[in-house]
Amino acid sequence: MADQTQGGNTARRALRLLEAVAASREPVGLQELAETVGLSKPTAYRLLRVLQEESYLTRADSGGYRIGTQSMALAAQIMPRADVFVDARPVLQALAGLSEETATLHLRAGDEAILVLGVDSAHELRRAARLGSATPLHRGCSGQAILAHLPVREVAAVLKRVDSDLDTSQVVQALSAVRDQGFALSEGANHPGLTGVAAPVLTASGRPAASIAVSGPSARWTAEKAREFASVLTEHCSRVAELFAPLPPADRT
Repeated sequence: MADQTQGGNTARRALRLLEAVAASREPVGLQELAETVGLSKPTAYRLLRVLQEESYLTRADSGGYRIGTQSMALAAQIMPRADVFVDARPVLQALAGLSEETATLHLRAGDEAILVLGVDSAHELRRAARLGSATPLHRGCSGQAILAHLPVREVAAVLKRVDSDLDTSQVVQALSAVRDQGFALSEGANHPGLTGVAAPVLTASGRPAASIAVSGPSARWTAEKAREFASVLTEHCSRVAELFAPLPPADRT
């Protein structure tokens, strides 16, 4: 057994907690996690809170812990077909170069779109691509580009779980427009001051495997510019779709 680094016990305990949550199909409560890892409840709680603050874990409605968006984003980078993301990077680089704005790849995780790959704009003032950042599927271009191409029942289930104050009829109408035009456009929906355009990465069956967005400051990347760029974006999404095609169903998102 390799020598253990002095002072590394805190990190090891946090990793054991993360592993325990990842091993369960259901959210895991504090008491169970503390017993599984062999920690006191106060110690386990402190470590879990840090993991939650860093988005490696999240709290379920039941109060238990489950894997968070940052863990999902990291998993996407090391999944059995991580070469898909390696091969997708040049496509994002091309989009970032052509638009001079930030290009990002998003996967669905539950009711959210998770940023798993990004190429930042060269501009000093830009949208920063933060790995693991999450946005609701129903709000913003990256999520709507995915949601619009899901089966009707799945869309209804997603909208049923969102804020009760949401006017779902408006969302359904917006999703219909996204399907018709082939891309989604948003202005400040999730990030004030930013405009984005996104298109779906569709499998051969027409199911969304991901979405690609190009976004930037609204003062520079106007809605008109974003809309004009949509045809270039959809063409590049088709190239990324070819990368997803060989994946077995379990690896598609």
